[in-house]
Amino acid sequence: MTNEFELDHNEPAASSPAEPKAEPVIRRATGPTMLERIFAMAQRYRKEGNFRQASEMYWTMVSDHADTPQAEAAKAELLLLAEGYERAGNLHMARGMYERLMDLED
Repeated sequence: MTNEFELDHNEPAASSPAEPKAEPVIRRATGPTMLERIFAMAQRYRKEGNFRQASEMYWTMVSDHADTPQAEAAKAELLLLAEGYERAGNLHMARGMYERLMDLED
């Protein structure tokens, strides 16, 4: 599991030895780049047919990062998965996903 924070070592060095070295900037590891990677991983799971793993990752994005573009994209993917379950006759799974998605809209 990754740390919640990571150091950004791209901070410029001090211009002379007399100046104190700038402290590394700490940025959240859950920034847009990390969310894009997580979303891409979920997409790979879906394309490989590992729908359960993909849906778990999508639900995590939706619940933990609700106000991000990746969460909105994850909702759309969850709807597509639910529709696929419905077409395949797995109505129980489809219904559960539809209801959970509706709860997000409240």
